[in-house]
Amino acid sequence: MNLVKVSDLFDVKYGVNLDLNKLDQVDRSHPDAIRYVGRSSRNNGVTAFVKRVSEIDPNPRMTISVAGGGSVMCSFAHDSEYYSGRDLFYLLPKSPMTIKQLLFYCTALTANKFKFSYGRQANRTLSDLLIPDIYSMPPYINSISFKDNDGILENIDQSSKLGARLIALDTENTLTNLFKVYNGVSSNNVVVQPTRSTSDLIPYIRPSKWQSSSYGGFVDKNLVPKDKIYPEETLYISTNGAGSHTYAYVSVESFLPNSDVAVLIPKRQMCLNEKLVYATFITSNRFKFSYGRKPKGLKIKNMILPMT
Repeated sequence: MNLVKVSDLFDVKYGVNLDLNKLDQVDRSHPDAIRYVGRSSRNNGVTAFVKRVSEIDPNPRMTISVAGGGSVMCSFAHDSEYYSGRDLFYLLPKSPMTIKQLLFYCTALTANKFKFSYGRQANRTLSDLLIPDIYSMPPYINSISFKDNDGILENIDQSSKLGARLIALDTENTLTNLFKVYNGVSSNNVVVQPTRSTSDLIPYIRPSKWQSSSYGGFVDKNLVPKDKIYPEETLYISTNGAGSHTYAYVSVESFLPNSDVAVLIPKRQMCLNEKLVYATFITSNRFKFSYGRKPKGLKIKNMILPMT
C-alpha cells in the first residue's frame, strides 16, 4: 500500500467557525435549515440544524469534516453544504471523489486518532498525516451497497444517498451473516508465561484498547487445544472490560484468545484489507455497549455491519 500526505489528495481548510449559540436553531424541515457540524463523534458530526445566514458561505458539499479538537480526528463525509463550529477542518478533494471514496478516507483519517489527545490537537499536523493513495483503495469499496433510510435527513443528493448519518445499513446483514463466532479459552485452563523464551510460545490475547497491549502473556502451543490456536490475519474482538470492550483487531501472528475475546472467522474469502475495514466497522459499535452491557452472545451476533 502506497501512503501519501493528506495534502497530496485534499486541500485542507478551516471551517466557517460559527458559534452555535449565536445562530437560530430550527427544525430540519425549515426551508432555510442547514446542518451545523461540530466536533461530535456521532450523527455524522451534525449537532443541530440552524437557519442559513445569507452573508455566510457554508462549507462546500462533497467534503470531509475533521475534528481538530474535542473528538479529535473524527471524520465524516458530507454530500450537502453545512456550517461548522470551532476547531473543525474540512478536506476538499483536489480531484473529484465519489461519496464511497470519501467514506473510505473518513475511515483512514479516523484511524490516526490514537496519535492525538485533548492536549495534542490535530491542527498543523493534519496536512502531513499519511493515508492510502487513491490507487491503494481496495476495489470492493466502490461496490459496497447501502440501503437508504428515507427521511433521516432531507436534501440528500439522489446520485449518492450515502454518508454515515445519511444511510441505514441492510438490517439483514448481521455479524453472523458474515462471520462464525468462536470464544476463547479461560486462563484457568492454560499456563501463562510472562515472556517468550522459546519459539513454541504464542501470545495469549486479552481485551485491550490497543492491539500492542493485548498480549496477556504467552502459552505453549503444544499444551493448548489446537482448534483454539488461530493464525495470523485473524479478526478478533474484545468482549469485556470497561475501557477495552468492542475493540477489534486483525492478528499479526498466531495466537490463543482468552475467554473475553471472540474470534471472527469469515464465511467467505476475505483479503487482509477487507478484514481491517471490518475491524473498524465493528469498533465503531463501541458506543452501544458498556461494562454492564457487554458485546457478548446475541448482542455481538446481531451487530449490524455493511456488506462489502
